Amino acid sequence: MKLGYARVSSRRQADTEALEQQCSRLEKMGCDRVIVDVGSGRSDRRKEFNQILKMAKDGLIKEVVVTRLDRLGRNVIAINKAMQLFKECGVKLTMLDSPIGDTESAFGWLTANNIAGLAEFESRLLAERVEHGVAYYRENLRYFGNPPFGYTKNKDGRLEPHPSNWLIAKEIVKCLYSNSYGAIARWLLESFEIKMYGSSLRNWIHNPCLRGHTFYKLKGGGVEKHYNTHEPLITEAEYTELARLTSYPDKKDPTKFKPHILGGVFKCAECGHAMTKSKAGKQFQCAQYRKFGNAGCTNGCSIAKTIVKKEVAKVMVQHARQILKLTNDQTVNADAVDDKMLQLQSQLETLRALPQNEAIDTAIANTQIQIQARKAQSKQRASRSKDDFLILNSFLHPDFWESLSDEEFKAVASRFLERVEFSSNRKFSFLLRSSSNP
Repeated sequence: MKLGYARVSSRRQADTEALEQQCSRLEKMGCDRVIVDVGSGRSDRRKEFNQILKMAKDGLIKEVVVTRLDRLGRNVIAINKAMQLFKECGVKLTMLDSPIGDTESAFGWLTANNIAGLAEFESRLLAERVEHGVAYYRENLRYFGNPPFGYTKNKDGRLEPHPSNWLIAKEIVKCLYSNSYGAIARWLLESFEIKMYGSSLRNWIHNPCLRGHTFYKLKGGGVEKHYNTHEPLITEAEYTELARLTSYPDKKDPTKFKPHILGGVFKCAECGHAMTKSKAGKQFQCAQYRKFGNAGCTNGCSIAKTIVKKEVAKVMVQHARQILKLTNDQTVNADAVDDKMLQLQSQLETLRALPQNEAIDTAIANTQIQIQARKAQSKQRASRSKDDFLILNSFLHPDFWESLSDEEFKAVASRFLERVEFSSNRKFSFLLRSSSNP
């Protein structure tokens, strides 16, 4: 296989033409497949790059194509290890912008290592520039990134109240005392066309900037804290009270958390988002409608979990019945003649009729071994078919589905269901794995 590898350092670069251009060039070079990574070249945790190394060890690829050597990484040691691995596995490395040729020759080795060294030098230089910029921001108490909702940056890079969003942020704080994150998210979208998810609101209220502080995460993992650097939106006492009122229960506690019986499968037919649990897990409703109301999705219908389980059971019963019918139609009668077995038995009789000698005796013994192995395989297939029949036959009984716990129901249903949709007119549609809609 001829494999292309493209890489960019950030999601922002992935959204530009940089990644698209790399992929296009690799495809034009006749690559059977192009693998893409989004991550720093200095990281050794790039999933797709490590997958390429594994494929090379397994002998699945013959050539790796990159636009430049620094796409493999920005670390001299890591690049050399990858090149050495490709050499040991017989994988050709092709670089479009620097056709070095034989990297094992003295000139090729020097060129490749110079390019790798320059790539790491450029990466280290950029890291130093960023570090100097971060130190300058910290010294002047400037805020990194986008300011939290309700604030804006002044000309010095410090936070100050936003001219229009400050009063809305004050109203959000008041609403948090008596409303859920979801209710506030719907109110923001319907009243001000501001889209904020519940998780965003939760992170927002815990941001120390709202209390008038500026915190910086340090490279070593610590936090540099500067207090009272700008006008606060809430006081420390208000934050303590809101943190207590809006805290979430521990979902890892099995007594407080019930599994989704169709997790990752149950979708809204109108917007395609997940049908999430509501009413303590007893019902399902479109996630977008729950968060934003009609402004998020027009499907406001909810459906009871018991009804969902009954509908799924009906489909699975029908599916099992179809499979059993097809199996019965295609299954050869147990008493039918096995052509291969008949051939082996005929061969055995012929050998026994011949004058006996050492070669004939050996051939007879080998034929008898093949006959015994054939019988064992037939017995094993019959046993497995019987087990499959018993499992499918149990699917035909609705009582079987009703006896399953939520965890067991999820495990069985997700094995056969690709997608389940629920529409605003309360209709279900089912897509089975490797099958069309029933």
